[in-house]
Amino acid sequence: MQDLQKKMLSDYNIIVHSYENNKVNNIPSFLNEINKITNLVEGSIIQLLDCDYICGQSHLYQGISQAFKAFNEHQNFAKDKGLEICVRTSAQKQISEALKLLGIKQEGNITVVYVNVNEKQLIKTEKLLSGRNDSLIEVYDVEKIVNAYGLNNSDNIVNSINEKIALLALKS
Repeated sequence: MQDLQKKMLSDYNIIVHSYENNKVNNIPSFLNEINKITNLVEGSIIQLLDCDYICGQSHLYQGISQAFKAFNEHQNFAKDKGLEICVRTSAQKQISEALKLLGIKQEGNITVVYVNVNEKQLIKTEKLLSGRNDSLIEVYDVEKIVNAYGLNNSDNIVNSINEKIALLALKS
């Protein structure tokens, strides 16, 4: 599966960074700033996600690859590729449910998926965030994840989430 994922994502320059203990007083205003940075380069994506509900890079890259696959096959749930990454990574069909789970909160850890961005966009985004710690994405609370994704605690939770993401395509 990972070879297929790599092939699917090989056309994109994807960077993933995580940031610890961020405080966002005004989320709409903050996201407006992120949109301005994203719009500096046509076709780029800067998607912010709640890091606490991501089970490592395998989970995240499954969501990213399925989002791009959905767009390529015109099976996307969202009109925006960044939002589709959120939807697919959350293993939810409903955008509102995906945002409840993986949307950024006023306080917390944030993972940013950068796709086809330039150095200027990266720097401008990082100025809005603090405490870069890329290892955060591999640290998660199993019980929290099991409850959030409706999993069986005895399962391999990463495999279970990745399977749920893959099965979203069948639910469309």
